[in-house]
Amino acid sequence: MKNKFEHILLSILLGLTVLLGLSFWLNTVFNFNIFCGAHWKELSKLQAAHIPISIHFYISIIIAIFIFLFGVYFIYRQEIRNIYIRKSTTPVSEPIKPTETPQHFEINQSRPPRLNLPKNMVQIAAQNNAQTQPKETKSNENSSTNPYNSIIADTFSNNGYLVKQNPSIIGFIPNLFAIGNNEILWIGGVDCDKQKMLSAIEKLKSVFTETLEDIPININAFILDTMNKYQKDSDQLLVFKNIDELKDFIASHPGDEIKEDERENFDSYSEYIDTIIKYIKNL
Repeated sequence: MKNKFEHILLSILLGLTVLLGLSFWLNTVFNFNIFCGAHWKELSKLQAAHIPISIHFYISIIIAIFIFLFGVYFIYRQEIRNIYIRKSTTPVSEPIKPTETPQHFEINQSRPPRLNLPKNMVQIAAQNNAQTQPKETKSNENSSTNPYNSIIADTFSNNGYLVKQNPSIIGFIPNLFAIGNNEILWIGGVDCDKQKMLSAIEKLKSVFTETLEDIPININAFILDTMNKYQKDSDQLLVFKNIDELKDFIASHPGDEIKEDERENFDSYSEYIDTIIKYIKNL
């Protein structure tokens, strides 16, 4: 609603600017005041009498109208583009086998209207990153020793996802942190504590809510439970008992293809996630 109100105000301002510019031009070149009714009456009399009027007079008015229409299109073009993408995108869902996935877990792949990076996020992240770099390096080294990390990363990379650096989220370091098109985020752990992962996810959600306006980041989470500690059925987490189950699931749910007109939005999303990774470790 806020953005629509801003668009309306910008359109009004543009219209007034074009009108004043046209008035100045016609008054200077043709001695015609568009705000004077007598001038319009005189113009109509000349047209009715078939008296020739300079073609440049009409061209000036046409150019002013064109500038206004082009300006309105420029103001609303992002909104028009997102409407077109929503209409042209047909999501395809595949049935999930009950023996492979939790019964109540759904992967949300709805596309938000647009993505704006917070203006001061980069500065905050850079400052915090400089203050706590030694601590983060130690944590990431401990997390990278898990032999499953490279296998999981390759599985997601080969199925259309972009694997990111594993962040530290209130003490929890995942074994996978990857993004996909349409603002999808995957977070995964190997034989990790379920409650710590859920707490980390809640912290991520709160940061996303604070730093983005009306744009949901769709978080999908899983645990590779090789020690058989948790039940498979869950409405919050996917639980896989071995690496083959995870591979089969991701192969049947690859990341959406990034089309040419979606590349800019995805790059903006990727940049935002990189900033969050640096920012969230200090929360």
